[in-house]
Amino acid sequence: MNVFLCDLTHETVILVSDTIPVNIGYVASYAKSIHGDAIDVQLFKYPQSAIDAIKANPPDVLALSNYSWNSNLSERVAAVAKAANPDVVTVQGGTNFPHDDAQQLLFLQQRPATDTHVELEGEVAFANLVGRVLEARETGGEVFDRPIDGCAFIDPESRQSGEPRLIKGMRPARLKSLDDIPSPYLSGMLDHFFDGRLSPFIETNRGCPFKCTFCHTGNEYFQKVNMFSVERIRAELEYAAKLAKEQKNTVLHLADTNFGMFPRDREICEILLDLQTRYGWPNHVVSTTGKNNKERVIDVTSILGNTFSVTMSVQSMDANVLANINRSNIKLDHYMAINAHLQQEGRSTVGEMILGLPGETRESFTRGVKEVIDAGVSHATVYSLMMLYGTEFKDPAYRKKFEMEGKYRIVPLNFGEYDGVRVFDYEEVCVNNKDMPFEDYLHLRKLALLIETIHNNRPLEEFYRYAVSLGLSRSDFLIRVFDALDRAPDPIPEIFDAFMGETKGELWDSDAEMVEHYREEENYQRLKRGEVGGNLIYKYKSLGLVTAIPAWIDFLADILKKIVAEKFDESAAAEAYREIDAASEYCRNKTWKILEEDGEDEVVQMESDFDVKTWLMGPDTTPLSEYRTEAPVTYEFLFTDEQIKVRRDQFRRYGTSINGLSKMVTRVHVEGLFRSVRTADGSGHLAEEKVRRARTQYALSN
Repeated sequence: MNVFLCDLTHETVILVSDTIPVNIGYVASYAKSIHGDAIDVQLFKYPQSAIDAIKANPPDVLALSNYSWNSNLSERVAAVAKAANPDVVTVQGGTNFPHDDAQQLLFLQQRPATDTHVELEGEVAFANLVGRVLEARETGGEVFDRPIDGCAFIDPESRQSGEPRLIKGMRPARLKSLDDIPSPYLSGMLDHFFDGRLSPFIETNRGCPFKCTFCHTGNEYFQKVNMFSVERIRAELEYAAKLAKEQKNTVLHLADTNFGMFPRDREICEILLDLQTRYGWPNHVVSTTGKNNKERVIDVTSILGNTFSVTMSVQSMDANVLANINRSNIKLDHYMAINAHLQQEGRSTVGEMILGLPGETRESFTRGVKEVIDAGVSHATVYSLMMLYGTEFKDPAYRKKFEMEGKYRIVPLNFGEYDGVRVFDYEEVCVNNKDMPFEDYLHLRKLALLIETIHNNRPLEEFYRYAVSLGLSRSDFLIRVFDALDRAPDPIPEIFDAFMGETKGELWDSDAEMVEHYREEENYQRLKRGEVGGNLIYKYKSLGLVTAIPAWIDFLADILKKIVAEKFDESAAAEAYREIDAASEYCRNKTWKILEEDGEDEVVQMESDFDVKTWLMGPDTTPLSEYRTEAPVTYEFLFTDEQIKVRRDQFRRYGTSINGLSKMVTRVHVEGLFRSVRTADGSGHLAEEKVRRARTQYALSN
């Protein structure tokens, strides 16, 4: 029996989902272990390849992943398969599926080309479905005449009636030993996905002990954490490293939701360190670290230095909001101590917050942002609240309780034309609730862009350092910049005005209205040109890093000089101005052409009366005046061989368009792209720069 499994990605503008589809690999491997030679399986990532294969040799069973970024794409390919073979059994599986019966019925009604949907973890349920199809072929019976454990479907006889009936089997027990799933890597099933475009994706465990309402793993079903063996993980990583090196790939993705929280994760990090030594891979690990046991997370991931960023997710700093979403955070003083420790080690930390949670106000969110920044995180990520299937935010009663209003937008760059039909994948985001009106949502989105542009990855760290030495907190300086944005030099105001206009324009009251709009030729071409429909935060961050760094440097220097003029007399202020100018020149050279393909061989020099480099490595509060040198110091700013390797890998895969750069800055830590610095006489060491080989939190819908 011919079985196709697809984890599809849009690639109309750029390749959006760029990971090897290990998810369908697990499902296929398990099905093969149960049914053996009775089935022949083929795996697909690219839509056109899947469509061509379906038309050339229509499958008997077509399985498709269902996430918010490819749900409608999967439904479209299911329709193509139905046209090629009306008897094909189509099934979707993934997180983008409701948990309650009423919403499941509605979901399936809206997807007429999908026969059934797997609930929750998919291996056992899909094997059950395949078994039923094999049985029906042998006996001449019907596939959907009775329940199938792990699957939900509409009774075929009632589907066209006024009262369609949902049929569901029992939920299979979760696989406690994940090694019962044969490795799709070690079998060679995934070899053809090592094509230079996709990065290895590996799962070491499944499940999450937390019950956050905004996440699908908050469901009680996922509370128990099950694991693959370390021996299995070691073999898979070794296998992937050899192929990734051949493709000049630099990135590894881990699917775990809480990496580093478990004692054995230390051994996994030791394996990765060994691979780095022997294969030069991975340079970056994209992962989400554990939500508690932070001391263990720090200890475990420190083995790899800054290959890992430690994610300090808080989502909110308000106790009332945390109660509303079934979440608790570590104490603020503990949070600050952990960040201080990581900073001393030269490591990056990511603090995550979600805009739009129930109970959050403009004031409480701003206060929370300031607390997170002043706690010392190097990257404060602000997400918009996605109202996802499988979470309470799709529950009408929960939404009514908090008066939550959602609007629809394209999942960034997730659209395309497939076999003559234009397809759009979209998400619902919360833009209004009883505690936060839409005007406040817009205000805070603007603040989020500022944070992403000038705080995250610390492209303008020199100015923050100087502000702190003047007695300001980092958040005080940020807010001062925010309040002065209307006086910023060009092109900064234009960037923010365009961002705010596109932020309003990307939101639609209904998904049908949005789809109708973008199917029109003129509007569709705007999507294809990348003018609309992208990740706005990263789009405008990238635009700022490419076109506005000189303006930002001048603007922040001017703000610092105004602060100095308020604090000091004329003579002291004049000396401070010289210090600010030295810091400005250093920053300008450090960020020279960081997101441009050319300039790799350029070595930029500067001469300074201040040892800016050493100042930046010292305590925040130390004034630059203490680093005046007896003789001028000459610095050279250049890209190391490792940085060039990473840059070329990223430019090769994503290009240099604004949308391509937007993707790039979600895949590598921008700090790792800053030019390394050495003294011109050769006495400096590039190793001192602790080149930041860290990941940025994977977030397509920021």
